[in-house]
Amino acid sequence: MKKIIVLVLACVSLIACKETSKTKNESDFQMAGDALAVKDSIAGSDSLFNNMEWIDEELYPKSKDLPLFVLSTGIFHGDETSPVMIHKGWFGIFRDRGKYYIAPTTLTIQKAFDVVLDENEHNSSEWTGWEVKTSHIDTSLVLISSSPRLSSHEIKTIPLDKDFIEPNEKMTFTYNGSSYTLYSTGDLKPAEYNKDEMIVSNYKLYIKGNKDGKEINQLIASTPTFEDAIFRVLFIGDIDNDGFPDLVLNTTYNYNLYRPTVYLSSFADKDQLVKVVGLHESVGC
Repeated sequence: MKKIIVLVLACVSLIACKETSKTKNESDFQMAGDALAVKDSIAGSDSLFNNMEWIDEELYPKSKDLPLFVLSTGIFHGDETSPVMIHKGWFGIFRDRGKYYIAPTTLTIQKAFDVVLDENEHNSSEWTGWEVKTSHIDTSLVLISSSPRLSSHEIKTIPLDKDFIEPNEKMTFTYNGSSYTLYSTGDLKPAEYNKDEMIVSNYKLYIKGNKDGKEINQLIASTPTFEDAIFRVLFIGDIDNDGFPDLVLNTTYNYNLYRPTVYLSSFADKDQLVKVVGLHESVGC
């Protein structure tokens, strides 16, 4: 059986600089609560591709002109964040004893030793990195700048055993009685150095669902190429408390890049299920 190349170990500096979440690589999804997530092949299935718009081959989403800001906790290079960010006001998605909630939080952003770029760990005046912390003791999944559409509440989530969707496969789930499908398209070709492994290109990730009686197929992320990486589904749940599911993805296309991307349904246009509201890019090495 041929293996699809999706992830390799990043370099030691990436581990030292960034906090990364553990992922599972099981091949099946499981039922949890009222959510049934099912992995299946969509090769040859025409019904999923009706009424889809033409999409160019460039990376999507872009990081510019988004309505909100996104951050994570941890240590970052000097050009990846700034102390001025603390003045925007922030909400965090936190985990406490297996459950998620969103709440306002206070950030601190202080100088930190950058293990990649700085030379003298004992002279803080020469440090160029920034360390982002919150006022909460619970671990944060992602930080989102304040918006009138965000408020404190426990988040009903969709637990997933697998956090990526291989090319031409799908995952279905239900939320508040409505059915949704995350599905992908992409090209596969044998790797030149190992014919038993497959290289992914022209990868596109979509969400499908019904809104106001109309079926919507919406592109949520795409990239022409991956370098030892694949888009990851970090979170599905109602972040903005409007009764519809929201998403947090890692839309990385490179093993050395972390790119948490937040999609909210309350910002969506009438022909969308969710809308990209913010993302943050940081590298390790």
